[in-house]
Amino acid sequence: MFNVACGERISINLLWDTLKKAANSDIVPNYGPTRQGDVRDSLADISKAERLLCYSPKISVEDGLKLTWDWFVSQ
Repeated sequence: MFNVACGERISINLLWDTLKKAANSDIVPNYGPTRQGDVRDSLADISKAERLLCYSPKISVEDGLKLTWDWFVSQ
């Protein structure tokens, strides 16, 4: 198995903001109390994919989410 990601740290808030912009939405997040096991920031270790697959991210999380959103809208 391989982690395939951008190799950049991303917070849940950045993910939310990025999707909100892609959707051209003004929806606001509903924050609740933190729970055990909640992930605040995510950073995938892509070193195995880099080493064995010569994987190198070519696109940022923000750009990838925008492209993905636009593709789903067009379907």
